[in-house]
Amino acid sequence: TALFCGEDNRFGTHLEVYPRPDDSIYICGIGGSDYISKEDLKAGAFREVCEAKESRVEAASASFREMSATYKAKGELDRVQACMRPCPPDAQPYMGSVPGFEGAYINAGHNCWGIAWAPACGKAMAELVLDGESTSVDLRPFEPARFTPVAKRGGRGRKRQGQSVGEQW
Repeated sequence: TALFCGEDNRFGTHLEVYPRPDDSIYICGIGGSDYISKEDLKAGAFREVCEAKESRVEAASASFREMSATYKAKGELDRVQACMRPCPPDAQPYMGSVPGFEGAYINAGHNCWGIAWAPACGKAMAELVLDGESTSVDLRPFEPARFTPVAKRGGRGRKRQGQSVGEQW
Protein backbone atom coordinates (compact mmCIF):
# COMPACT_ATOMS: atom_id res chain seq x y z
CA THR A 1 0.00 0.00 0.00
CA ALA A 2 1.20 3.49 -0.79
CA LEU A 3 -0.18 7.00 -0.66
CA PHE A 4 0.85 9.30 -3.50
CA CYS A 5 0.10 12.89 -2.53
CA GLY A 6 -0.44 15.82 -4.81
CA GLU A 7 1.71 18.92 -4.69
CA ASP A 8 1.57 20.62 -1.31
CA ASN A 9 2.34 24.22 -2.27
CA ARG A 10 2.63 25.27 1.39
CA PHE A 11 5.84 23.27 1.68
CA GLY A 12 6.83 22.62 -1.94
CA THR A 13 6.49 18.85 -1.53
CA HIS A 14 4.76 15.93 -3.22
CA LEU A 15 5.10 13.10 -0.74
CA GLU A 16 4.96 9.38 -1.31
CA VAL A 17 4.04 7.59 1.92
CA TYR A 18 4.72 3.87 2.42
CA PRO A 19 3.54 2.28 5.70
CA ARG A 20 5.81 -0.62 6.66
CA PRO A 21 4.90 -3.87 8.48
CA ASP A 22 7.00 -2.82 11.51
CA ASP A 23 4.73 0.26 11.98
CA SER A 24 7.36 2.63 10.60
CA ILE A 25 6.57 4.90 7.69
CA TYR A 26 8.86 5.53 4.74
CA ILE A 27 8.38 8.93 3.10
CA CYS A 28 10.00 9.98 -0.15
CA GLY A 29 9.44 12.19 -3.17
CA ILE A 30 9.92 15.42 -1.30
CA GLY A 31 10.81 17.52 -4.33
CA GLY A 32 13.63 19.99 -4.65
CA SER A 33 15.69 17.76 -6.93
CA ASP A 34 19.05 18.90 -8.20
CA TYR A 35 19.88 18.00 -11.77
CA ILE A 36 23.40 16.73 -12.17
CA SER A 37 25.22 17.24 -15.46
CA LYS A 38 26.72 14.36 -17.37
CA GLU A 39 30.16 15.89 -16.85
CA ASP A 40 29.69 16.02 -13.06
CA LEU A 41 28.51 12.41 -13.00
CA LYS A 42 31.50 11.29 -15.06
CA ALA A 43 33.77 13.17 -12.65
CA GLY A 44 32.32 11.15 -9.74
CA ALA A 45 29.63 13.42 -8.29
CA PHE A 46 27.68 11.66 -5.51
CA ARG A 47 29.59 8.43 -6.02
CA GLU A 48 30.44 8.20 -2.32
CA VAL A 49 27.96 10.47 -0.50
CA CYS A 50 24.58 11.97 -1.29
CA GLU A 51 23.52 14.13 1.65
CA ALA A 52 19.90 15.06 2.30
CA LYS A 53 19.14 18.78 2.23
CA GLU A 54 17.95 19.86 5.68
CA SER A 55 15.43 22.30 4.17
CA ARG A 56 13.82 19.49 2.16
CA VAL A 57 13.68 17.17 5.18
CA GLU A 58 12.00 19.86 7.24
CA ALA A 59 9.53 20.59 4.41
CA ALA A 60 8.59 16.90 4.18
CA SER A 61 8.21 16.62 7.96
CA ALA A 62 6.02 19.73 8.11
CA SER A 63 3.85 18.50 5.24
CA PHE A 64 3.41 15.05 6.80
CA ARG A 65 2.58 16.61 10.20
CA GLU A 66 -0.40 18.24 8.51
CA MET A 67 -1.58 14.86 7.18
CA SER A 68 -1.01 12.67 10.23
CA ALA A 69 -2.36 13.47 13.70
CA THR A 70 -0.18 10.69 15.14
CA TYR A 71 3.01 12.08 13.56
CA LYS A 72 2.02 15.60 14.59
CA ALA A 73 1.57 14.49 18.21
CA LYS A 74 4.49 12.12 18.72
CA GLY A 75 6.25 11.39 15.45
CA GLU A 76 9.99 11.63 15.08
CA LEU A 77 12.47 10.92 12.32
CA ASP A 78 14.30 7.65 12.59
CA ARG A 79 16.77 8.45 9.82
CA VAL A 80 17.27 10.79 6.89
CA GLN A 81 18.58 9.65 3.53
CA ALA A 82 19.06 11.00 0.05
CA CYS A 83 19.83 9.21 -3.17
CA MET A 84 20.39 9.69 -6.85
CA ARG A 85 17.16 9.09 -8.75
CA PRO A 86 17.74 7.86 -12.28
CA CYS A 87 15.67 9.70 -14.85
CA PRO A 88 16.34 9.34 -18.59
CA PRO A 89 15.89 12.44 -20.79
CA ASP A 90 12.38 11.37 -21.85
CA ALA A 91 11.39 10.29 -18.30
CA GLN A 92 10.73 6.74 -19.48
CA PRO A 93 12.71 3.76 -18.16
CA TYR A 94 15.26 1.71 -20.05
CA MET A 95 13.82 -1.79 -20.47
CA GLY A 96 15.09 -4.43 -22.84
CA SER A 97 18.17 -6.16 -24.11
CA VAL A 98 21.46 -4.29 -24.07
CA PRO A 99 22.64 -3.77 -27.66
CA GLY A 100 25.94 -5.44 -28.44
CA PHE A 101 25.91 -7.76 -25.41
CA GLU A 102 24.21 -11.10 -25.87
CA GLY A 103 22.21 -12.20 -22.83
CA ALA A 104 22.44 -8.79 -21.11
CA TYR A 105 19.27 -6.92 -20.14
CA ILE A 106 18.47 -3.67 -18.37
CA ASN A 107 15.45 -2.56 -16.38
CA ALA A 108 16.36 0.82 -14.86
CA GLY A 109 15.66 4.54 -14.84
CA HIS A 110 12.10 4.42 -13.55
CA ASN A 111 12.49 7.75 -11.75
CA CYS A 112 10.17 7.86 -8.74
CA TRP A 113 7.90 5.11 -10.11
CA GLY A 114 10.22 2.15 -9.58
CA ILE A 115 8.41 0.80 -6.52
CA ALA A 116 4.95 1.17 -8.04
CA TRP A 117 5.91 -0.25 -11.44
CA ALA A 118 8.12 -3.09 -10.14
CA PRO A 119 5.57 -5.93 -10.51
CA ALA A 120 4.64 -5.08 -14.12
CA CYS A 121 8.22 -4.33 -15.15
CA GLY A 122 9.50 -7.50 -13.51
CA LYS A 123 6.91 -9.58 -15.34
CA ALA A 124 7.70 -7.94 -18.69
CA MET A 125 11.43 -8.45 -18.25
CA ALA A 126 10.97 -12.07 -17.13
CA GLU A 127 8.97 -12.72 -20.30
CA LEU A 128 11.69 -11.08 -22.41
CA VAL A 129 14.49 -13.08 -20.79
CA LEU A 130 12.67 -16.42 -20.71
CA ASP A 131 10.55 -16.25 -23.88
CA GLY A 132 12.45 -13.78 -26.06
CA GLU A 133 9.67 -11.17 -26.00
CA SER A 134 7.31 -9.47 -23.61
CA THR A 135 3.62 -10.10 -24.20
CA SER A 136 2.32 -8.22 -21.16
CA VAL A 137 3.96 -4.86 -21.96
CA ASP A 138 5.04 -3.36 -25.28
CA LEU A 139 8.69 -2.61 -24.53
CA ARG A 140 9.40 -0.69 -27.74
CA PRO A 141 8.99 2.78 -26.13
CA PHE A 142 11.56 1.79 -23.49
CA GLU A 143 14.26 0.56 -25.89
CA PRO A 144 17.63 0.99 -24.13
CA ALA A 145 19.34 2.22 -27.31
CA ARG A 146 16.76 4.90 -28.12
CA PHE A 147 19.27 7.70 -27.47
CA THR A 148 22.14 5.99 -29.28
CA PRO A 149 22.84 7.65 -32.64
CA VAL A 150 22.19 5.33 -35.57
CA ALA A 151 25.02 5.09 -38.09
CA LYS A 152 23.91 6.47 -41.44
CA ARG A 153 26.65 4.93 -43.56
CA GLY A 154 29.56 2.60 -43.39
CA GLY A 155 30.05 -0.98 -42.38
CA ARG A 156 29.45 -4.04 -44.52
CA GLY A 157 26.10 -5.04 -45.90
CA ARG A 158 22.85 -3.32 -46.68
CA LYS A 159 21.18 -1.14 -44.09
CA ARG A 160 17.58 -0.01 -43.67
CA GLN A 161 17.19 2.91 -41.25
CA GLY A 162 20.61 2.08 -39.80
CA GLN A 163 19.80 -1.61 -39.20
CA SER A 164 21.58 -4.40 -41.04
CA VAL A 165 19.28 -6.26 -43.42
CA GLY A 166 21.77 -8.70 -44.86
CA GLU A 167 25.05 -8.94 -46.71
CA GLN A 168 25.33 -7.48 -50.16
CA TRP A 169 27.74 -9.36 -52.41
